[in-house]
Amino acid sequence: MRRFSRIADFLEAVGGIANRPEILAQGFTPDLIRFAVQFGSIQPLCRGWYGSRALPRVVRDAWRNGGPLACVSALAFRGFIEAVPGDALHVCRRTRGHRLRYANAAIIHWSDEALRSGSRFAVSADTAARQAVQCSAASSRADDVTLLAQHLDALQREAS
Repeated sequence: MRRFSRIADFLEAVGGIANRPEILAQGFTPDLIRFAVQFGSIQPLCRGWYGSRALPRVVRDAWRNGGPLACVSALAFRGFIEAVPGDALHVCRRTRGHRLRYANAAIIHWSDEALRSGSRFAVSADTAARQAVQCSAASSRADDVTLLAQHLDALQREAS
């Protein structure tokens, strides 16, 4: 017997994003998933992943490109740097993940380790800062990112 009467309730309970096997494990059927999508109570994000209607737009856009926010996009989402309108979205994907046929102009960071570092919304701040320091597409933000990376490194050393 499942704990949730609606898939949308389950998605809200797990933070807003779940994959198909997680939804099926709750006792929902493939038909119920299809109906929930058709009636708009949940939204398909990318192959095998679904999100709640309440997801922030930038997170939804990242998942339509295959994963959570990464690099400068994750830093902006977490409030560490200012978002720049018109900048390409940076997204983290599994190293052996498939390429999306209709992906937008997102910059993909392929890393299994980075995916495990944060949440389903965005990679962790220190991982995002490390990505941004190495990312050629983030070079216009180099000063902001370098200062942030140094600050996060100092915090991490103090914590150890």
